[in-house]
Amino acid sequence: MADEKEVAAKKPGGMAVWLIIIVIVALVSAGAGMGAYKFLLAPRLNAEAEKSHEEELPADAIPATSVVYDFPEAQTAVANSDPNAPTSVLIYTVSMVCQNEETKALLEKNKQWFVAMLADLHRGRTREELDDTAVQKSIRAQAREQADALLRRFQAKPNPDIKIIEVLHTKFTVYVL
Repeated sequence: MADEKEVAAKKPGGMAVWLIIIVIVALVSAGAGMGAYKFLLAPRLNAEAEKSHEEELPADAIPATSVVYDFPEAQTAVANSDPNAPTSVLIYTVSMVCQNEETKALLEKNKQWFVAMLADLHRGRTREELDDTAVQKSIRAQAREQADALLRRFQAKPNPDIKIIEVLHTKFTVYVL
């Protein structure tokens, strides 16, 4: 028995060795966990975050390449339902948001076609129609559709990047004379 006590007494660093082994195992485990996160989990999470961010963008987002073309001020007579009513004139200014510079260049080159189309859309309206915001929105929507149709006619080869994104009334006022 005395020999066993001497052997046990000769190993004073036994507990320290176990502590070092436990610390090394803990550090290796922590390093493996951090490596797994960095190289396996984080790239997947970033890809999902970017994908969800792309999905959050509205479908009608205006691209950074868009440019605005302003048409000159125009006017047209307002139709009167009452023959004794004073004559009214609609004065309007239209701006078109083009997808890119190429669209704007094509629009500028054929500007008179677009001016005539806009005049046709605004002509012959009554005062009651022009006061209705739904009619104003309808005019803008029709102008965008017809402008896209004109742009398609002017292209030698169809290009889906040449289009009008939005039509805006920057001035829309009815004056009574």
